[in-house]
Amino acid sequence: MKRLIFMMVLLWSFGASAIVDKKVDTPENRKILTAVEKAYNKIKTIKANFAQFNSKIKDDLQTGTLYMSRPGKMRLVYEKGSPLEFYAVNGYLIYHDKEAKEVSAFELAQTPVELILKEKLLFDDPAFVVTEVRDELDEYYVTAHKKDAKELGSLTIVIDKDTLTLKQWEVIDMQDVKSTVSLFDTKVNIPVDKSLFMFQNPYQKEKTK
Repeated sequence: MKRLIFMMVLLWSFGASAIVDKKVDTPENRKILTAVEKAYNKIKTIKANFAQFNSKIKDDLQTGTLYMSRPGKMRLVYEKGSPLEFYAVNGYLIYHDKEAKEVSAFELAQTPVELILKEKLLFDDPAFVVTEVRDELDEYYVTAHKKDAKELGSLTIVIDKDTLTLKQWEVIDMQDVKSTVSLFDTKVNIPVDKSLFMFQNPYQKEKTK
């Protein structure tokens, strides 16, 4: 169950690109989406600390550092002691559980993660539908699900209103489990060492760069 929830977070959590549902397609919401899109497309790299938890597994808090380099690369570096590793590299999402000695790989193009790792993020991307846009206090909330696959769950991204940077995302999966990843100390467009995204399967001789 713990691994399932982890993978649900990673495979759906970043999917912000979408077509806007007619019910929320208002001039005010379009302004928000346009502002978020414009700001995001200025971002080439991200480094941020993160805290990850969910509503079902009690006291299961994972923390670490997120690295992203667009297009195509991302890595979650968990704090020392965690057996988990996660990469997006060379067209694949790679999940490594060192404790279980398992490596799983998924084609990036078959997951929503591809959308935020592309060189340009567009809200008219047909892969998703935006179902809710909210302006609350100092944050924007945008909720989306994969087009024609609502049963897979929904995503809410939280954007800081002043800086227009990604602050948090929430995923409600098909089992109605809510997973949350919060970012802090976020730095954008700073040099990121390419070697951070290199993954070597410890159980094989092949190497992915």
